Amino acid sequence: MRWTAEKLNLHRQIVSSFGFDPYLDFLSGIILAQYIKNDLWKLLPEVREANIIGPRDPPEDLDGYNIVADSALNYYQGRFQMLVTDLDGPIERIISSSKDGKYIVVHAHGDNIDKILEYVPQLQGNILGTTQSIPVRNVRNIGGFTDGDRSVLMAAILGAKEINIYGFDFENPVDEPKNIKAKKMKFAREIIEKLKNIRIQYIQ
Repeated sequence: MRWTAEKLNLHRQIVSSFGFDPYLDFLSGIILAQYIKNDLWKLLPEVREANIIGPRDPPEDLDGYNIVADSALNYYQGRFQMLVTDLDGPIERIISSSKDGKYIVVHAHGDNIDKILEYVPQLQGNILGTTQSIPVRNVRNIGGFTDGDRSVLMAAILGAKEINIYGFDFENPVDEPKNIKAKKMKFAREIIEKLKNIRIQYIQ
């Protein structure tokens, strides 16, 4: 999870492709870091297998260690232990999930500063922070871009050697605007495919 040249290069590609402001990405991480008081990264559980739940036709419920990618909360009503979000998903469920002891991994980027300021103070319990820019204190750069690929990367950080991905459709994304989301999903797929020594299975 160190700040590496590879992660710096990924951020440069993202900024260039989407016209993002790198200063705002960094500022967002600084703001998020003000609310992440505890370093929970070393206290995360270890798992051998994980299920990643995306938004397209997710299963009703799954056993095992389940990580939900943000907007999939609009569709998935089953059990899960971790939520990866940039606060675009159903905010009331995100807040209530934090009160239930689930791990909430909040991502900071230049377009969600207002949501960080409004909603992160309402989160409770096991809150972690990520950034696509330079890490700040307990806010880490784990190398991801979308909530989906960051969910997969979180599973890898937990030690998972088998990752089952449900409800991901790289060609026909659910979220709007679809043309921008499809471009983001291209990055997500490339990030996931770079993972080594992990068995990844897509389940539709």
